[in-house]
Amino acid sequence: MRIIIISALLFFFVTHIYSQEGSKIDLKNVDVASDRLPTIILFGDEYTIRYRNEFLESLLKSQFYRSDLMIVINLQEFVSKREFSFEHEGAVRINVDSRKLKNQNRYNSQVQSSMYVNSFLRKVKSVRIDSSLTGILERRAIKKEIKLIQKQIDSLDVEISNDNIKVKLNESKIFKKLYRKQNQKIRKLKNISVLEISIFTE
Repeated sequence: MRIIIISALLFFFVTHIYSQEGSKIDLKNVDVASDRLPTIILFGDEYTIRYRNEFLESLLKSQFYRSDLMIVINLQEFVSKREFSFEHEGAVRINVDSRKLKNQNRYNSQVQSSMYVNSFLRKVKSVRIDSSLTGILERRAIKKEIKLIQKQIDSLDVEISNDNIKVKLNESKIFKKLYRKQNQKIRKLKNISVLEISIFTE
C-alpha cells in the first residue's frame, strides 16, 4: 500500500461509488477556498474534504468487504499545486465508534438504508483512514500458511503443465486435499482488509 504524507493543506471532493465488476470510490481534488469545511484524517495528517458526507454515504452503501473495491484519491497541494495520488484496491474494514461494522448492516442491506445513512451522517464528528494492523498481521500469517501448503504439494510426485495435473494414484487424495485447502487460504487472503476507516460520532 502506498502511504502519502503531505503537510500542506489540501482540498478535494468525492464523487459517487459506481459498480461494474466491483465498486469504486473516486476522490478528486477541487481548488476551492472555503472555511469550516469538514476534515478527514489520512494516515495521521488532517485534510479538508468538501463532500465528506457524500463519500461516507457511498462507502456505507457499498459492499466494502469485497476484494474488488477500488478507492482512488487524487490530491493537489494547495500552495504548489503539485498532484499526489492514493489508491487502494481491496476490502476495507469500517469501524463505527471503535466497533467493527458488519458486512451486512442497516446501511447497505435494508430497504430503508438511505434513511439510516442520512440519520447517521448527521452525528458524524470525525473520520480516520489508517492501515489496518490486524489485517496486515492476518495476511502475513495466511501467506506463511499458503507457502507451507505449497511446500507439501511440491514434495508430492506431481507434474503440472498447461493446466494439466498428473499425480500418482496413491497421492491423489492428499494432493486434492492440499490443493483445496490452499485455494481456500488464497480466497481468504483476498478478502482481508488492510485499510481501516474509522467513523466517530462521539
